[in-house]
Amino acid sequence: MTENRLSDSSVRIIKLSAIVLGCLMILLALLSNVLGLSISPGFSGNQISFAVSGIALVISGILGRRFPGLYRSAALMLLNILLVLVLLDFVSLVIVKLIDTEKYSITARRMEHADFFDTGQSVIVSSYIPYVMWRSNPSTPGDPVTIDDNGFRITPESSQNPDAFGVFMLGGSAMWGANVNDSCTIAAYLQKDLSEMIERPVAVRNLASNAHTSTQELIELMFQLREGNVPDLVIFYDGFNDVWAAYESGRAGVHHSFEVITARIEGRPEAMGSRSPIDLILKNSNIWLLINSLRNKGILAVENTSDIRSYRTMGLDLDSLASEVVRIYLNNCSIIEHLAYAYDFDYLIVWQPNIWCGDKRLTNSEQRIYDGDFESYPAGRDPALRELLAAAYSRFETSLPDSIHYFSLATVFDGIEEEIYIDRFGPHVNARANGMIAEELLLRCFPRFLTILPVAE
Repeated sequence: MTENRLSDSSVRIIKLSAIVLGCLMILLALLSNVLGLSISPGFSGNQISFAVSGIALVISGILGRRFPGLYRSAALMLLNILLVLVLLDFVSLVIVKLIDTEKYSITARRMEHADFFDTGQSVIVSSYIPYVMWRSNPSTPGDPVTIDDNGFRITPESSQNPDAFGVFMLGGSAMWGANVNDSCTIAAYLQKDLSEMIERPVAVRNLASNAHTSTQELIELMFQLREGNVPDLVIFYDGFNDVWAAYESGRAGVHHSFEVITARIEGRPEAMGSRSPIDLILKNSNIWLLINSLRNKGILAVENTSDIRSYRTMGLDLDSLASEVVRIYLNNCSIIEHLAYAYDFDYLIVWQPNIWCGDKRLTNSEQRIYDGDFESYPAGRDPALRELLAAAYSRFETSLPDSIHYFSLATVFDGIEEEIYIDRFGPHVNARANGMIAEELLLRCFPRFLTILPVAE
């Protein structure tokens, strides 16, 4: 019988080669930043791959003939661990269904009444647009919302008549219509109400975009005016996003994700907000879902908000930042006033409600939002966000010009006991609440047009 095993001299050569190659891989990992092979400063993913490969080669070289047996044992152990994790993930889902039934029943009830299409889908994928930064991607068949080719959400029944009474509505995701159907946005309700009240055709356009702040909205309006699209009325629906941008960046007057976008433009990948594959897998598993449910019920400790990067962790003063947010916002409003005069349109400046401002009596699910019981949105339980919102809203209301063009809806839901707020972010409301807001806007603006619009009988 022929012996197929390698000779001792061949094994020594292979062992030596593996050790040398492994050492070179480890050295390459250490020198990757100098050689330009690292994808980021510090010890990057590439360097970890080089180092792990090098260590594996060195170990195999040292073990020699014993390495295959060790490899088989390790592979068997990893396979068993994988099977246990799969089983644990399935068991976690079953436990969550049993201990957190209220969460799923609320979700099912809302979907049944078409209040929203997905509690987790408040912002959809966007495309880069010069100056305004982003708009939603045009929708495709099967999408839960309808986005036109320009990246704007459609308003059902909006007239295409060039002589229609034109209304532009600008804001962030709350005006855009997060989690509600096309027919349940504020714009859609205002379109319906105005069409029933006047004989002239009505064209309400929803120009809001997810996460937009007032400066982006102002530029969006300027784009429309530049193209000759002059409305009869413009409604700005703001507040939360301007405050949020200041909360996360420590700077008033900037857009959302300022630090991340700045890092990308400047080529600083360490601040791009990327997540490791292990983190992505864990955060999307049923095991993590179970951990969140246990945290929400107080069984496990909740993440410490002191670790959240915000203006507070930057050592910035609350009052100064809130005052600067309102100052910049009102300066943007001054530009709107001048545009309204130059282009002859009317306007409304409205600060939107959110769950942390006002005195609404909260339902059980709203209380969870108020308390910030969502692992994916730790800012919801951060006192720094609530304090900045309260300070900025107070300053806006005390700084309001003596004008019919400005008002706040921060307390519009104070007398409502039924559920209004529908997701973890704070300003997003259900379909009925959007209808109430549209009615409030109509009460504020319609009387001014009685003398120039034909009223339906």
